[in-house]
Amino acid sequence: MGVTCVSQMPVAEGKSVQQTVELLTRKLEVLGAEKQGTFCVDCETYHTAASTLGSQGQTGKLMYVMHNSEYPLSCFALFENGPCLIADTNFDVLMVKLKGFFQSAKASKIETRGTRYQYCDFLVKVGTVTMGPSARGISVEGPYGPADTMVQYMELFNKICKQQQVPVAGIR
Repeated sequence: MGVTCVSQMPVAEGKSVQQTVELLTRKLEVLGAEKQGTFCVDCETYHTAASTLGSQGQTGKLMYVMHNSEYPLSCFALFENGPCLIADTNFDVLMVKLKGFFQSAKASKIETRGTRYQYCDFLVKVGTVTMGPSARGISVEGPYGPADTMVQYMELFNKICKQQQVPVAGIR
């Protein structure tokens, strides 16, 4: 199992999103990290259809449907302030049939694509977050398999960063 930390990285001053991603990946390669392939996570937002809302002042609920290349046969649905559902990839077909209850929010698909790196026991994923055709930010995901608590993970992660003298601005 392990512990995973996902962080939003700030774009380097005077650089574009793509230039900052290249800078981060070069730093990982200098540290000795090995490329392990690519990854993709996408998320589409759905809201409850107006016909399902009973009273006038009632607000609709949101549902986020996600796909992750790490789990190609699964689809994840996270309800606002509610449960998380794990289903097979045909869940998208079901959402089309439920259009009377849930409607896709306009221009709401967000995607993160990037490269996976193996660094010691860490699997570091650096990705570009896009919404439509434009880049919106940078995500860094750092799963650590051998740790079973977040405290163990952060102690080791901070120790490695200090040894390598890598700036950790924006990582919490």
